[in-house]
Amino acid sequence: MPGAMIDKIVLKNFKCHKDFEAQMRNLNILTGSNASGKSSLVQAVLLAFKGWESSEKRQVSTNKVFGVNLGIPINIVSEELEQKDIEIGLFMEGIENRIVLDLPEDNEEIYLNIRNYEEIVEQKTLRRNLDKIRLFFLNAERQGPRIVSFIREEMPFSVGTAGENTGFILSEMDKNQKRKGGLRLPEALKISDIDRFSANCEAWLNLIVPETRLRYSVDLEKNFTTLMMQNQGEFHLPVATGFGISYVLPVVVQALAASAVGDSLLIIENPEAHLHPLSQSRLGKFLSLVGANGVQIILETHSEHIIDGCRIQAAKEKQCENMQILFFEKKDNDSVCSQIKIQENGELETWPEGFFDQKRLDLRELLEIRRCGN
Repeated sequence: MPGAMIDKIVLKNFKCHKDFEAQMRNLNILTGSNASGKSSLVQAVLLAFKGWESSEKRQVSTNKVFGVNLGIPINIVSEELEQKDIEIGLFMEGIENRIVLDLPEDNEEIYLNIRNYEEIVEQKTLRRNLDKIRLFFLNAERQGPRIVSFIREEMPFSVGTAGENTGFILSEMDKNQKRKGGLRLPEALKISDIDRFSANCEAWLNLIVPETRLRYSVDLEKNFTTLMMQNQGEFHLPVATGFGISYVLPVVVQALAASAVGDSLLIIENPEAHLHPLSQSRLGKFLSLVGANGVQIILETHSEHIIDGCRIQAAKEKQCENMQILFFEKKDNDSVCSQIKIQENGELETWPEGFFDQKRLDLRELLEIRRCGN
């Protein structure tokens, strides 16, 4: 179970979310149609953490929010409201950590003003505030196969928003583990016979993408890392193994690193990218287990296999009450969010129209073609 975690999110006047509120669990899956508000919710959380981090400047830039360019501030404010302030509230143990932002005088500027600076300064003295949570974010547009990756450590224990520091974090976590009092994985996430961080990463990678092995090397003098992959043959550079392994490896490494660090919030966009359905299901099971062992997770996904894997593992771990699906729809040009609870056996409490029903609709159309002989 996570220690410090977000238990509720409130948004006012942020993009398509004029007045949004949702309770949060250990494992939160955001899904729904395109342009329905999923990414906007993620961006709001990122902006709140970035603003909290840079509150002493009384401004927060909008062109580099954990690797995401939100554009100019006028495009972030809900178009239909006359009020031009943005309010983001992240609650911890019922206490709101709020940031209020307003537009600069020049519409071409790339920053928002932090209106409640004094309130944030006072809030940071409390036991539960956003400074107590370590945020990790993996963008949907992760780094593809590379011969080498240059080390760009911007945040400790982070593989980077595109996974660019994956090899370096493997090395750093292995070294950290050797130190007295170093970080350790939760017992439930140790599946390798070798008690080493990278060995467990390799074991999980092998489980998700069968017959896959991993090697890494770090050249600090030249400031780059090299990864080698084996998949039913010799070890090769990532450029010879395709996108799937290169995209999923940062997810595995970051999830395990976050579990070792503790008090972490892990946000991942499209974890299923470039993966076979079998691997998607197994990745869902892995992330569900991580969510049950010290990491709060927000997943944005279009994969029913990820969702199914998550709820199967949650049912096995008897953690269904700590998982939820937030289903987003666009109705009358408004973003509408429905909470789908998970029952004890992993079944969904409700199945809204439009929620992963396309397969059923397509099969019905094929049967109709067969019946009519067309």
